[in-house]
Amino acid sequence: MQRFGHWRRKRFWWETVEAYIYLLPTLIVLGLFTFYPFVNAFVYSAYNIRTRTVPGPVVFTSTEGVEDWVRLLSRGRLPEELTRALERRGVSPDNLWVRLREANRWVLKDEGSNDEYIVLRDGDTLKVHKAATGWVGTPVGWANFQRALQDPDFAKALVNTSVYVGVSVPVTLVLALVIATLLNQALRGRPFFRLATFLPYITPVVAITMVWGWIYDRHVGLLNYLLGSVAGLFGFQFSFLDWLNDARFALPALIIMNVWRFVGYQALILLAGMQAIDREYYEAARVDGGGGLEIWRRITLPLLTPQIFFLLIISLIGSFRIFEEVLVLFHGPGPEKAALTIVYYIFTKAFDSGHYGLASAASVVLFAIIFVLSLFQLTVTQRRVHYER
Repeated sequence: MQRFGHWRRKRFWWETVEAYIYLLPTLIVLGLFTFYPFVNAFVYSAYNIRTRTVPGPVVFTSTEGVEDWVRLLSRGRLPEELTRALERRGVSPDNLWVRLREANRWVLKDEGSNDEYIVLRDGDTLKVHKAATGWVGTPVGWANFQRALQDPDFAKALVNTSVYVGVSVPVTLVLALVIATLLNQALRGRPFFRLATFLPYITPVVAITMVWGWIYDRHVGLLNYLLGSVAGLFGFQFSFLDWLNDARFALPALIIMNVWRFVGYQALILLAGMQAIDREYYEAARVDGGGGLEIWRRITLPLLTPQIFFLLIISLIGSFRIFEEVLVLFHGPGPEKAALTIVYYIFTKAFDSGHYGLASAASVVLFAIIFVLSLFQLTVTQRRVHYER
């Protein structure tokens, strides 16, 4: 008996190790691309981080004609020996110029490849370095959070994102419920309609956004044509709307496009939940004289709450992270920054302005918002979820 228990423990630990070996690739990917950036965002938010050009590896050294080199570089001219040395590295002399002149330090710029080279004088030796990017971080405590919360652009991004989430999430879910209910009926061509509703979700977001950019075009866009045709049927005058260049329509245009994109995915999730409901509930309700709408409200909807709750969580998180659509559709934050979102604000502060600490602080604020809302749903909303037993 003791040997049997020892064998079971040994088998348990071996199966556990084996399971983690299979999970190891996924854990490595999560660690490198999720957890490591996540932790760094918290760390960087407490620093004022700046980048600067620093000397990298040495690509050429000269000990002859040093004074001639210094004289030419100080005038913004390139010594022939230096030009030939860099030309052997594939640098065209026509693209090379002296970008910065300082005492015993000169920065050369290659316009063809955007590479930079730093020439440093060390006594009677001149060394040419390939330029590299250096990071300088100064601890600032909570200053980045204060700057973000006091920034009018961050406030505007927070309002725009909140409006987008507050409208798109419930509208998409309600439409998905309607579509799922229709697809659950015995309709002709039902497989085709299921595929058609799911197709926008699997289409690349850049392709979808470019197509919707044409649809929203003021002069030749399909949407203005349809609205004008409908208005003409009722005898109304319709002036074409400038969806992408009018601040009043920028956010609605974003909402319409993404509702169309995600409604099919949510509808299929709800449809799968509907088809998993035991048919005995419906038969018992019909025996008791229940009608179609009443059965849907008292049986289908309560037993569908696990799927609804799941969709609320993932759509809430996904909506707060909206970025690619804004970048491709408006090529910026939109007219009068009407489509500026939190993630786009983080992107511009980090990669356009170089304020990495401020961008990290804004990302931490975004995480806090999503965490609090998700925690609220998990603790409060989940109480209304009914699981079939």
